[in-house]
Amino acid sequence: GWAQGPAGGGSGARAPAGRGDAPHGGRLVRPHGPPVALLLPGPVGSAYSWRHVQQGLVAQGHRVIVVDPLGMGASSRPRNADYALSAQAARIRAFLDHELPPSTRVVVAGLGTSATIAMHLAVIDTARIAAVASLAGGPVDQQGTRTVRIALALAPLLQTRLGLALGRRKFSAAVREQSADPAWFTPEVADAYLAPLEKDVRGQLTVLKDMHDAKEPTPIASRLSQIVAPMRLLLGDKPTPNAPSREQVQLLMHQVRRLTIDTVHRAGTLMHEERPADVVRVLDDMLKGVRRTRPQVDPDQLLLDLRS
Repeated sequence: GWAQGPAGGGSGARAPAGRGDAPHGGRLVRPHGPPVALLLPGPVGSAYSWRHVQQGLVAQGHRVIVVDPLGMGASSRPRNADYALSAQAARIRAFLDHELPPSTRVVVAGLGTSATIAMHLAVIDTARIAAVASLAGGPVDQQGTRTVRIALALAPLLQTRLGLALGRRKFSAAVREQSADPAWFTPEVADAYLAPLEKDVRGQLTVLKDMHDAKEPTPIASRLSQIVAPMRLLLGDKPTPNAPSREQVQLLMHQVRRLTIDTVHRAGTLMHEERPADVVRVLDDMLKGVRRTRPQVDPDQLLLDLRS
């Protein structure tokens, strides 16, 4: 993952690969200022999948940071780590504590199952998380997407050259199935999506299985009513196997206090690839909404100011 400051306000910087059980992200160029967009990739695609949205937000003058949760993308893949989605959220909170001043407000957007990480984060870090965006991600307690299940089913074959070729075809078919128009999924994009997997097939498949089998100690359904930040659920108008179910959408409608549902036209579940400009518009609106909101005052800082 990597972060970049506003256009004309600094350059992007790569951070070293995650160590231990830390997620992989980038240090922000500026330590203070307006709200930050935090983008969370899904299990497949890594930070690369956010490239168009990231560039669009930077062009609008926003600060952006992309973080690969543990086991995804450029992050480390330790065995026997806790890959429950609530544990992923706790790690990302620790990352933000390290990278951002406490007063910095964050709009967090998650793809697919990573949207549930964003929901957990909104509950455990209410002071920092100003808004949540879910891109086709319903509330789940397990990272068992169709793409992950395909990868696990093909695991024995993927460790041979012939198996990798078969796996590529299966993966490409699954991606096209999730798209209204798969023209975006060029051979170059496929190479970038599959690079983390093919670089360490055995290690990646082992971690995907660990993610799939992780037991969630804090079901997200028990936390949804505690989300105080506004949340927007983006749904493509093309039904796909990975889209949130009717039951998941209804659960969000009944439990989340401030939920808005947006339809992204001519898109499936991978709308950040198919319709990045539409996603940028939504996130830009959310970030500007945070800027218009009166910032929270730290009582200790207020007391200090009054005495000075």
